Amino acid sequence: MKKFPVFLLTITIIGLSAGPALAEGEGYRPEQWRDFLYRVLNFAVFFGILFFLLRKPVAEFFRNRRDGIARNLEYLETQAKNLEEQNAVLRRQLSELTSEKESILAQYERDGSRERDRIIAEAQKTAEQIIQKTEAAMAQELVMARRNLAAETGALAGSLAEELVKKNIRPDDQSRLVHEFMEQVIRLPSRQ
Repeated sequence: MKKFPVFLLTITIIGLSAGPALAEGEGYRPEQWRDFLYRVLNFAVFFGILFFLLRKPVAEFFRNRRDGIARNLEYLETQAKNLEEQNAVLRRQLSELTSEKESILAQYERDGSRERDRIIAEAQKTAEQIIQKTEAAMAQELVMARRNLAAETGALAGSLAEELVKKNIRPDDQSRLVHEFMEQVIRLPSRQ
């Protein structure tokens, strides 16, 4: 019903705007007005027929267009909501991965510290074993050196004693020593 007064208003504006154009010409002639009136009436009938015929398809087109836009908007809102949910899930997973990364790094640091301590303890143990082996080898070398020194000292003392005896022994000392040695051999029990 609102559209009908708009139609009348449109015809009235066309008629009023055509009046001054017609008046400027040769003056007022009724057949020109009649012709203009027929033309306006023809336009009104044509517009009415078009309005009557196209009213439902145009209304249907705009209703379908509005429904399509509403469905599209609803679909886009659903997609936006889904994307927000996915974004929230991804952010949560990212924070979980960040905390997991930190825990893995902390575990690696703890494992590294333990491995470092184990390697240091093993190195200290190895160093102590090397020190003990070195001390044992040194002690053995010292014993060997003492034995060699004692043997050399004994040999040297023997040779010095021999020289002293050779220098200081007289022939009567030598015969007395031989006589004492023989007596000791005679006293030995005989083996039979």
